[in-house]
Amino acid sequence: MIKHWYVYIVIAIIAELLFLICEQYKIIKSKTLRYFIVIFVASIICWIVYDLII
Repeated sequence: MIKHWYVYIVIAIIAELLFLICEQYKIIKSKTLRYFIVIFVASIICWIVYDLII
């Protein structure tokens, strides 16, 4: 089984960008909730894009 390590790197980069946007505009006040939502949204976005491309 081939491990697609680059997918994890892309998820981390997108999550960091989303976190910076949320941090700058103070969209979500709770830091724990912000981490959870950012990781969830980033993984969903990457999963959809990965599914469409491959």
